[in-house]
Amino acid sequence: MKKLFPEKKMSRMGLLEFLDKKGFYIVLILCIAIVGATAVFVTTHNITSSNQDYNAEKIVPEESDDSSVVAVEEGADVQGPISTAAVSPEKKEDTGNIPKDVPKDTPKENKAVAQSNDKAVAQSSGTNKAAAKKEEKAPAKNDKAPAAKKSADNTKAVEDQKFIRPVMGGVTFVFAQDKLVYSKTLEEWRTHSGIDLAAERGEPVKAVADGVVTDIKNDPRFGITVLIDHGNGLKTVYANLASDDMVSPNQKVKQGDIIGCVGNTASFESAEQPHLHFEVLKNNKPVNPEDFLPQKSN
Repeated sequence: MKKLFPEKKMSRMGLLEFLDKKGFYIVLILCIAIVGATAVFVTTHNITSSNQDYNAEKIVPEESDDSSVVAVEEGADVQGPISTAAVSPEKKEDTGNIPKDVPKDTPKENKAVAQSNDKAVAQSSGTNKAAAKKEEKAPAKNDKAPAAKKSADNTKAVEDQKFIRPVMGGVTFVFAQDKLVYSKTLEEWRTHSGIDLAAERGEPVKAVADGVVTDIKNDPRFGITVLIDHGNGLKTVYANLASDDMVSPNQKVKQGDIIGCVGNTASFESAEQPHLHFEVLKNNKPVNPEDFLPQKSN
């Protein structure tokens, strides 16, 4: 028994010596092991927590999207075209995080509804614009109708209105547009675009029909001349007048209104007896005035 205690004492001494020599390394190894274990534990815990937060964030938007889809499908009151930003079919779906109660093709259906609503709004807008345009055109058409009718009535009135004689004298020089007649003043054979009506100097000259004075001039051949437009392509010319102050351009005249008086201003007919040189133009071409004037009463 006495031998056991010394051996035990020696063993303790050896352990103390071993710890004295190797204890630093043992403590270092234990510290490294504890730090490593702590690092592994913290890393594992953070990864698990991140996955849970990520799943929670994914689930909330998907549930929000689902509610907007249901609102559209159930016919909720939506003002204006449905925005496609509420559902984004262009994003890649994560089928692992989408709730099972939301169909995968919901974004496509919602997009189809939005496109249908946009198309309906566009068609409605186009219809309204077409109707407005048609209503704008309608008054213009109605405005033209009375004007056209009035013009037609005026034309008919000119056609039905018969000319009166501008002066009461007879024809002293005939119309000769297709033949030659002898001119005493020029002493030559020439054409004559109107007729000469005998009248004393100073005798009043009357408008043969209603019309508008379009021109007053001093013609080098026929002297002071007044031109009246009667519409329907008819015009009358009154030349060899004494003055040009009886009427003015653009003045409206009635049948029988005095537009001047007979003078002696026509240099080409100065050798003729006092007269009124009178012409009728049809579409700006001379025609025989005797075809329009009534016969001179005896």
